[in-house]
Amino acid sequence: MSTGSEFQSGVLLAIIAGPILLGMAAWAVRAGRIRNVIVMAAAVLTASLGILLARGGPFVVEAGPWAGHLATALEFGVIATVAAIGFRFRIWTLIGMSLLQFAMAGYELFHSGPEPAGAGFVLDSLSTVLVLIISLVGSTIVVFAIGYMHRHEHHAPPTAATNGRFFFFLTGFLGLMNGLVLTDSLKWLSIFWECTTLCSFFLIGHDRTVEARQNARRALVINMIGGVAMTAAAVAFAHDGGNGTISGLIHSSSPVALLLPILLLLIAAFTKSAQLPFQSWLLGAMVAPTPVSALLHSSTMVKAGSYLVLRLAPAFQDTPLALLVALAGGFTFAVTSAIAISQNNAKKVLAYSTIANLGLIVACAGINSPLAYTAALIILVYHAVSKALLFLCVGTIEQQIGSRNIDDMSGIMFKMPMTTTIAIVGMISMMAPPFGMLVGKWMAIVAVAHTPAVLMLFILGSALTVFFWAKWMGRITTTSYHEHYAIESMPLTMRGALILLGTAVVVAGAGSMAVYKQWLQPIAVNALANVTAQPGSEALMKSVDDYMSWAMYPILAVVAIVGLASMITWGKTKVRLPFLCGENVGSTSKSFEFRSLMDGKNTAQVTSYYFAPWFGETIITRWANPVAFLILISFFARISLI
Repeated sequence: MSTGSEFQSGVLLAIIAGPILLGMAAWAVRAGRIRNVIVMAAAVLTASLGILLARGGPFVVEAGPWAGHLATALEFGVIATVAAIGFRFRIWTLIGMSLLQFAMAGYELFHSGPEPAGAGFVLDSLSTVLVLIISLVGSTIVVFAIGYMHRHEHHAPPTAATNGRFFFFLTGFLGLMNGLVLTDSLKWLSIFWECTTLCSFFLIGHDRTVEARQNARRALVINMIGGVAMTAAAVAFAHDGGNGTISGLIHSSSPVALLLPILLLLIAAFTKSAQLPFQSWLLGAMVAPTPVSALLHSSTMVKAGSYLVLRLAPAFQDTPLALLVALAGGFTFAVTSAIAISQNNAKKVLAYSTIANLGLIVACAGINSPLAYTAALIILVYHAVSKALLFLCVGTIEQQIGSRNIDDMSGIMFKMPMTTTIAIVGMISMMAPPFGMLVGKWMAIVAVAHTPAVLMLFILGSALTVFFWAKWMGRITTTSYHEHYAIESMPLTMRGALILLGTAVVVAGAGSMAVYKQWLQPIAVNALANVTAQPGSEALMKSVDDYMSWAMYPILAVVAIVGLASMITWGKTKVRLPFLCGENVGSTSKSFEFRSLMDGKNTAQVTSYYFAPWFGETIITRWANPVAFLILISFFARISLI
């Protein structure tokens, strides 16, 4: 890998610092129109730099001596900020963890000195994937937020913070996330990690309601557990003679000796990606404005945890941790998919679905197979685009009907035909061919066939996923008879973002074979090149390649024919009133009323099945969280036996 030129180094610095500086400008400006221009500039700049950076890789940018001193100052500054928040709100656990983290950081500084001069930033194939997701999907969400927050401020609680502060944290988050996935330094990783946690805290609590404040504090406390674990990992690595870099940890000649820092980093990744039993912070975060949910909790912040697990995968593949990682992720995938069935809050369904798919990515990273690693990358990419789109659709619907309840969404096909159609495309992309999510799940099931326990979790979670998506689609397409559909009215930035992401979902689905074969598979093969693969994994990869080569094109042809037929027949079909066990009553506006026995009037009722006695949130988490906690305990027990 070559050393980056001055131009490449400048682009890398700009993609980290640029959104943060423009966010500060957006906060400082009071005029709404000027602020919107600045926010739009931040989105365009980040997207452009992301593409430019991806085209110029791979390369390494070494940090100078100044970076070590800056990292040390920022590390203690971030810890002090978290501690100050703990003192302000009397969160004693937060204060205790801050003091512990401060002591560990001081110990590391005293024994190993400032950051090594060579510990800089790396743009490789994996970080390129994340940079493109953050820069392109994240920037689209920021553009959507311009129109959304203009509407939001008119019906937000009187205690809500200013939109200027909101956009500072929202745009700044893009820069911080890019720094997180580009750095090779454990110290800089910890700094970006904690800064994204602080951004999440302020964005979740934006409306400043009692519920928002409580959930923001919960998110800060739980993610602080991961921050402490990450600092402890850096101390343990330095104690064992490490050079303070992620690459040094991964390419160590004796990975078994470094299982403790690897395990601590995995704990940090589990908290950030809301794996059981740490999922409550992500569910509470759904009280935030929808752009926060779309950006932080579908396509960026939670992906930081998945990214870290994938980055560390080569280091723990040949160790006892691998199977436990697969089991923990598979358990989260199956359990949260089940809970999603019982939810009628649309954002909670999306939240549980996000946690489930993150669990699937984690589980695939634990399987010693290039095919499983490829499946994890496919799910990572396609989930980011589709879930961001669905969050934006739910936010648009909520502003229109004033509710997140799925049962209240009957008839929105008439009221909001464009948004509903785009939402249906997003839901189909989560479970049906030719979209990448189905391809990734199929590959994951094939790759894990040799591990029965994990295989059953994958199959169960995938089946439950289809159920709750199909149920939701059925609800939003249920409507009474209308001769004409309404024309939606929404800000241009919201409409443009929805259309752009919807188009991206369709195009990416049509090109899933090319994305898999030409982009993601080589990354997986290269990542595990120095790992002893499972017997038969190479033959399994070849059989999947052969199947994809001949099966994908007929599927695409069928999808194209159905789509073309739908476009031709759209608006030409003569719609009749439905027959509801009897003659319809009078006008078309009451088409769910029909005549029954003795000429009585009855109303047809459409209800959804939630199976709360079996899949209720409280019922399942009551036993699932202790089981997940025991799995984490087994991580430490297993390495102690080595």
